[in-house]
Amino acid sequence: MSTKYQEMLNKRIEQTVREWSAKDAVTEDECYRFFHGLKGTAGTIGLTELSNQAERALSELKEDSMRVLSGNEWRKFFSIPQTETIVQQAATIDRLEEDLQREEDYQYEDIPFILMIEKDVEFLKRMKGFLEEHEFQVITAVTLTKGLEHYYDLSPDLLIVDLGLLSEGEDPLISEMMKKARKDLTPIVLVSGELTDEKRIAAYETGVLDVIGKPINENIIIPFLKNRMFQRNMLLRQIRNDFLTGALKRDCLDQEVLKVTKKMVDGDMSSAVFAMVDLDHFKQVNDSYGHPAGDEVLKAFANIILETKDPGDRLIRFGGEEFSVILPDTTYQEAEKKMQNWRETFNQQVFTAGEQEFNVQFSAGLMEWHQTVHVKEIIECADKSLYFAKEKGRNCTVRYTEVIQMQLAAEQMMLIVVDDDELVREMLKDHFERRGKVGGRSVSVRTYSNGVDFLQDDWYVPGKKYMILLDGMMPKMDGIEVLAKLRELYGTKNILVSMLTARQGDQEVERALGLGADDYMVKPFNVREVASRIDRMMERMFN
Repeated sequence: MSTKYQEMLNKRIEQTVREWSAKDAVTEDECYRFFHGLKGTAGTIGLTELSNQAERALSELKEDSMRVLSGNEWRKFFSIPQTETIVQQAATIDRLEEDLQREEDYQYEDIPFILMIEKDVEFLKRMKGFLEEHEFQVITAVTLTKGLEHYYDLSPDLLIVDLGLLSEGEDPLISEMMKKARKDLTPIVLVSGELTDEKRIAAYETGVLDVIGKPINENIIIPFLKNRMFQRNMLLRQIRNDFLTGALKRDCLDQEVLKVTKKMVDGDMSSAVFAMVDLDHFKQVNDSYGHPAGDEVLKAFANIILETKDPGDRLIRFGGEEFSVILPDTTYQEAEKKMQNWRETFNQQVFTAGEQEFNVQFSAGLMEWHQTVHVKEIIECADKSLYFAKEKGRNCTVRYTEVIQMQLAAEQMMLIVVDDDELVREMLKDHFERRGKVGGRSVSVRTYSNGVDFLQDDWYVPGKKYMILLDGMMPKMDGIEVLAKLRELYGTKNILVSMLTARQGDQEVERALGLGADDYMVKPFNVREVASRIDRMMERMFN
């Protein structure tokens, strides 16, 4: 594969020089675009000198200039023979090849997850980069509205919030965020460039414990954040029940399954059923009626089961709107009957948001087991059954069978790369197709060389989950324009977008976040780090 990438990059450079030589003059913006792409591509595959050469060219070029460069003017940017540069760093590509061909049975890594809500984009970018260098993952938002949406969707371990945004924000949003933070024991760190005693007092009166000034002391901030998250995790481990619903917490699941399995081994029961239950179209409930209304739905669902279940049954909040139910000494048929009774009661429940009324349904997947089976396998089988229940149209219960296994061969997740750089597209496509999974789910990969072809293609299927890597600078249609059109056509449900940018400055990042990008990554990047980052985002968003 190293030979493949080397040939692709070499061919592109040679073709560009040949085309420019034929017409002997190019516009400055065309020259800028070429070296902009070259910088990101060369850096991504480890050709540092070539990337630096492209960056030096960019420092002398203007992105929007239509000035015509003569042959002598543009040729000076190719002062180092390209083939020599590539040969000198072939060993770097070989190391990349070895790295990409390692065992791909990726294990999800529990990296501290921070949500940063900050209107100062320059500060946001600097802090995000600094924290990620210290093995945090940081998702950003520049408004309280988007920040609150990320808070519900991604369940961060800690919030860093601009005090100025709170001062200027809407009281209901601020109240909702503070209420959720207290309920979830999520630490909030307020930051301000103009920190007065009055601002500290006002912040403390909202219940926030930490208020710090800018500039941030980088020697202190890392141990400070780790300390806050350690304290939170210690408290959470001591609490067995979910605050909102009263169900058992996810941490209890393995122990409860093992208890039931031990009774089978001891001969006290012959079978048990594990159910994965998911509230249908729940994100739409939050989007249409607000997150407080969504919380009322979750509480009502849990109450129905807790009040009518058998004493030995265990309800566990698996995450978000997804629950698990452990049904000891039960068969498929008996479990289906229980699910149907709960469904009929829940479907009749009328919820209100202002003057609006609505109903919610749920889907369930069942796994029956009779002997010692690994907990992970039980969960995976029930999860596959749940997926099939949703594919059938939702509001139903499905058993795990071999037939379902075969029907689930189709990919559950789609990764789309939209980038005019063929080499970047091929690298990402090769890597993810070899891994076969993203965020624990099987994946298919599509690539597009420009935003127009992407938007005009029939890639979208309602109900599927998508991760889109979108280059910021492309021909025909700029990445920012593509992002705006994408959100206009398909909204945000089940579509995560990460912008890929190599532009200098804050304007593009600010526009991308403002238009609904969920994340951004700066070129050049490491492919394995991109894969790891996407895994964590999808794990939190979709599971």
